Amino acid sequence: MIKKIQTSELRTGMYIHDLDCGWMEHPFVSNRFAVQDARIIQKIASAGIRSVYIDTSRGKDVEEAPTLQEVDEALQAQLEQAANDGAAGERVSVASERQRAQALFREATSVIRNLMEDTRLGKQVEVASMDPLAERMVQSVFRNHHALTGISRIKTKDEYTFMHCVSVAGLLVTFAREQDFSEEDIHQFAIGGLIHDIGKTMTPQEVLNKPGKLEADEFEIMKGHVEHSRDILEQTMGISQTAMDISLMHHERIDGSGYPLGLSGEAISLVGRMSAIVDVYDALTSVRVYKDAWEPTLALKKLIEWSPDHFDRELVQHFIRCLGIYPVGSLVELESGLVGIVMEPGEDLLRPKLRIIYHGRKRRYEKVRDIDLARAGSERIVNAVSPADYGIDLGAFL
Repeated sequence: MIKKIQTSELRTGMYIHDLDCGWMEHPFVSNRFAVQDARIIQKIASAGIRSVYIDTSRGKDVEEAPTLQEVDEALQAQLEQAANDGAAGERVSVASERQRAQALFREATSVIRNLMEDTRLGKQVEVASMDPLAERMVQSVFRNHHALTGISRIKTKDEYTFMHCVSVAGLLVTFAREQDFSEEDIHQFAIGGLIHDIGKTMTPQEVLNKPGKLEADEFEIMKGHVEHSRDILEQTMGISQTAMDISLMHHERIDGSGYPLGLSGEAISLVGRMSAIVDVYDALTSVRVYKDAWEPTLALKKLIEWSPDHFDRELVQHFIRCLGIYPVGSLVELESGLVGIVMEPGEDLLRPKLRIIYHGRKRRYEKVRDIDLARAGSERIVNAVSPADYGIDLGAFL
């Protein structure tokens, strides 16, 4: 049985099933291993890991600890409660905005690719040249934010760094809109998201694109990208404080375990706390050179679980309101075994509009068709699933 316990409850002889944090955020080669001595427990605690999952079938048990199923059920309830509070209404349907959003995402990716190459060669960042692109992103989000945030689910490993910047920008604009920032401030969120990882131009490619876990010294090199960003942006004319905070604070954590400054609580600006949530969400839901993408619903549950140690709990709730229980671009399985992509949220967030593409139990592709679960009789979602589970290329169906 899988149970969740606090790190302080760990004992020699237990078996770690999951370290309850991102793979890049701990010093171990694997997430699963036996606790052979007290030094391992100390190493886990020193890494800032507050809780872990243990497998009682492979090691010692502990009483009065919630099971994995109980934890998931509690997180699902919190997710549904947060999402059902609702977000801003949309001016147009996802379908009518999708084509514009796709073209915008491709163009923005190309712009960021060229910007990073120019920066690597020593050219100065010209923020003003990015204003038209940022404004178009803001307008797309104001028409229907689900289109751009849904399209951002589709990334390639080779283009991850550039696509991640575009995705973060779209998500930050969506988040800032929900937080009732002014339109000018929201524009600066777009700029900040687009350039938040500009310092990675100074990170060696063998570290940035390593297809495996970074060694301790490599991780220190990777963390240096934030300070590289600071050096670049301090020389950039017209850079706003909002954009600076996004770039310099998106790896800070509420409990002080982040970097580069180890800031905690409200020493991290509101903008910085928002960008930390968005950056982690997009990283979790993206295909990387060393991992498959998590489904969005799981990533949202993890944000809840990792609050308030790492993230501002109230802001996580607000972020979930933006995206819903099953964000557009999610893959879900129905009771019948049919598998579909969430194309548009419904008034009932548990019954979105889907594009059916596959049958999970029969392991075969279906004739592509769109259905509205609000009108589909007894059909209901039983699980969010990963495209990797079925070898599905989401981009072929969006």
